[in-house]
Amino acid sequence: MENNNTKANKGEWSEFYAFLKILEQKQLPAADKNLNPIAGKFFVFHKVIREEKDEPIKIYDISAGTEILITSEDGSVLKKVSDENLNSKIFNIFEKIRNGQSASFEISEAKAVMEEFLCTKVKASNDKKADIVAVIYDRISETMPMLGFSVKSMIGGASTLLNAGKTTNFVFKVGGFSGEIGEVNGIDSKSKIRDRLSAIIEKGGVLSFDHVLSEAFASNLKNIDTAFPKFVAQMLLDFFLGKESTVSGLINELTKNSEFNKEFGLSLSGYELKFKNFLDAIALGMVPSVEWDGFTKAHGGYIVVKENGDVLCYHLYNRDEFRSYLYENTKFESASSTRHDYGTLYEKDGKLFFNLNLQIRFLK
Repeated sequence: MENNNTKANKGEWSEFYAFLKILEQKQLPAADKNLNPIAGKFFVFHKVIREEKDEPIKIYDISAGTEILITSEDGSVLKKVSDENLNSKIFNIFEKIRNGQSASFEISEAKAVMEEFLCTKVKASNDKKADIVAVIYDRISETMPMLGFSVKSMIGGASTLLNAGKTTNFVFKVGGFSGEIGEVNGIDSKSKIRDRLSAIIEKGGVLSFDHVLSEAFASNLKNIDTAFPKFVAQMLLDFFLGKESTVSGLINELTKNSEFNKEFGLSLSGYELKFKNFLDAIALGMVPSVEWDGFTKAHGGYIVVKENGDVLCYHLYNRDEFRSYLYENTKFESASSTRHDYGTLYEKDGKLFFNLNLQIRFLK
C-alpha cells in the first residue's frame, strides 16, 4: 500500500496500539481509581468504526470468533482477516513504541499490520474528541450502542489532560504595588513566575482574581459552578507560589482559605465534587476555546494504555472510579510563559495586571 502515513508520536502510536488490542482481545477490563483491573468487570466490543482523514469509513466486525470482517459503511465486505498471530505482532509494535527515542518516529513492524487491516494512517480522524469509536455490548440495557472513547497513553512522558494556551490564562488585578514593573519582569530565574509573584507581594502588591481571558473558557467554568473560576484562580495562585502542585493538594489548600470559608462555606468534599466534575468534563468533551454544551463528546469513556502494555477502560458504569482516578492522578504544571503570554506585570487602562496560566498533566 502506498503513501502510508507511518510516522507518529508515542501518543498517536498508542491509539493505534489500543485499536489493535481491541481487535485482538475483543474486550477491555474495567479499571478502578488506581488504574488496576476490576476483577470480573470488562467491556465487550463487537465492532470498531475507524474514520481516517480523506478515507472512507471502515467497520471492523470482531463478533465472529477468530475472523475480523472489514466492511464499508454500506456493508460491502472489503476484507476478512484472521486474528491468528496478532498478539505477537502487537507486542512487537508495543516494544517499538516503548523504546521510541524521537518525538515522532516510524515503526517498520506496523507497516505490514496497517496494510493487512487496510489502515492508511496511524491516527484516526482528529476532528472529534473520540479517538476510538466502537459498538459495545451494554449489559445493563442489553443493547449495543455505538460509543466513542478517548485514548490516553502512559508510555513515555506523562500526558496532559488540559493543554495550555492563551485561552487558559487567568487575569489578576494587582493593587498596592509600590515597586518597579521592569524590575519584576526582569527576574529570569529558574522559578521566575514564583519569584516574580514573591517580588510583587514583597512590594505591597495584592493579587485579586479579575477574569478568565477567554470568554468561552470562562463560560465553561461557570457551567461547573458560577464561583468555579474563582476557585481555580486561587489554586493557580497557590500553585505558582509553591504551596502545592497536585490537584488534591491544591484543593486541600482551598479548605484552609479563610476568605473562601466565610464566603462559600464549602467542605473538602464540596470542592472535590466540583473539581471532579471539571476534570471529567475536560476528559470527555470540554475544550477551552469552544463554549461547552454540557455533553460529553467521547460519550463512551476513556481508554488508558499503561506502561506495561495493558489497555484498560473507564465507562459510564464505572464513572465514579474514573473521576477519582482523574482527581488523584493529576497536577498543575507551568507551561512556557513566553509562548502563552503570562507571568509579567502589565498596565491596562491605568491599572496593573498579572496573568497566570492553567495546564493540567497526569502524574507519572
